[in-house]
Amino acid sequence: MPVPANTFATLRLRWMCALALLFSVAAVPLFARGPEPETRIPLDSLGFQAQSPQFLEAGSSMFTLNYVDDHHLLLTFGVHKLMERIPNDPPDDEDRMVEAVLLEAPSGKVLARADWRLHDSGQYLWSLGHGRFLLRSQGKITTFAPMANLASGQSFQQRGFLTTDRKIGALLLSPEADLLIVESVERTPPVPPPPTPLFGPAPKPTPAPLGRPGDQHPVALSFYRLSIPDDSGDQVTAILAGVAHAVRFGDVAATAAGHIGVVDKGRQHWSFDFQPYAGEAKELSAFDSTCRPTPRFVSSSEFVAFGCHGGELPHVLGGFNMSGEEMWEQNLYGDYVAMSMVYAPSSGRFAMGRVLGEGSTDLSQAIPGPSFTGQDVMVYQMESGKQLLHIDCSPIARAGQNFALSPDGMKLAVVRKDAIEVYALPPLSPKDQNEVKEARAMVPKGSVLPIDFAGPTPSDASTDTPSSAQESVKAAASEQSSAGTTTAGTSPDVPKPTNVSISAAPAPKPTVNSSPAGDAAPEEPRKPPTLYTLPGDDVGREGETK
Repeated sequence: MPVPANTFATLRLRWMCALALLFSVAAVPLFARGPEPETRIPLDSLGFQAQSPQFLEAGSSMFTLNYVDDHHLLLTFGVHKLMERIPNDPPDDEDRMVEAVLLEAPSGKVLARADWRLHDSGQYLWSLGHGRFLLRSQGKITTFAPMANLASGQSFQQRGFLTTDRKIGALLLSPEADLLIVESVERTPPVPPPPTPLFGPAPKPTPAPLGRPGDQHPVALSFYRLSIPDDSGDQVTAILAGVAHAVRFGDVAATAAGHIGVVDKGRQHWSFDFQPYAGEAKELSAFDSTCRPTPRFVSSSEFVAFGCHGGELPHVLGGFNMSGEEMWEQNLYGDYVAMSMVYAPSSGRFAMGRVLGEGSTDLSQAIPGPSFTGQDVMVYQMESGKQLLHIDCSPIARAGQNFALSPDGMKLAVVRKDAIEVYALPPLSPKDQNEVKEARAMVPKGSVLPIDFAGPTPSDASTDTPSSAQESVKAAASEQSSAGTTTAGTSPDVPKPTNVSISAAPAPKPTVNSSPAGDAAPEEPRKPPTLYTLPGDDVGREGETK
């Protein structure tokens, strides 16, 4: 019987095959390529000018990218141009020119251009959906609809919307643009810089106080319900629904139907309440986190929450719906200093961008550029938590707005490598379509009642005082006439509207929340929900209402 033998040739052949297999396995990550864009529009063909890295890293809004509709993009960017001198220009003005370019996609054809003169480096543009946009220049807010007015040759014709003598610090929009929150403070003279000493280091500049000296709640939050007709016009209607006051600029997870409150249940256990403006509050899913979680709506019936599993930086992301379910939970890898989101509720999708690196998440604090390691964007299917795309942006923009999700949720556009790159996203599967339909069926019923963030009142509220560890949010409606309505500008805390419909909210019932901060013992009563998220706030704040 023949006995098999390993000849030199056989051994050599096996060794070569094994080596080839090993090389192919090792070479996969070395030569792997990321997703390929279906469209690439070079920025230099649009007249784009390089933006200052220092301003981008500091959080200034230097350029933006938005979808107007599924087939048109709006790109804006700072340009260096001569500006006409304005007599008696305030000393704290930081005048600059911004150019807006309306693009056809995927051809990249320029359809219209316009120049805007702005007076600070804060965010100036917000998308309202349905082809409408908000444009802010100091205390003046206008609207425009590029495609609706394209045929007339006035694509960037502006309509008056809101105007105020106060300093606007933030505009917050709900994902489906049915609620606008304008955060503002009273204007004060700029703080003069400290004198420079002859010897030694220069003193640090003193931060300007918010509002009047001694005002404990200088930030006014004005709530407007928005109505945007789904047609080819450019109309936007706003109704004043309430006013609140806060210690500083922050965030509120709210829509026109209600808001999400965070409830401390003790021992690092939390839950969420949906507080409608009409009807009873609904307790939603529980959530475990070592820091106070931060909820954020991604549609009118779904929200995500950021939490911690050790440490102070939120590295846990959970998805929730209005039926009280936590649908998924996953970890976010890598430290980050800034995060921004865009939404496509009709397809159940959202995109989240993060500036990676170490440092404070408070945009008011400067971070040296070398602390940033990159900026990535991830697109999620909300109902399943599935990640559909992961791509990076360049240059790094701490303020975000350098990526956009199409209204139908089928494309992602990013500013990357000196171009606008457009990536196709997978179509909705039959399962996705059913889940989106179910989510739309859970949208809470709309309300026209005043927006009142007073919340539940403890039984002993009349005798207790707020804890010194708490910073408060005071709910207060605008003053009314005997008929129950008011005209523009009757309250100094409300930005003065122009060309909008206005109705006043009745004053909320005075209450005081005296619940102390920190974990509660299991036998203690359930704490009221927290309504207002302050930047860099890992401890969380309870609300004092007035």
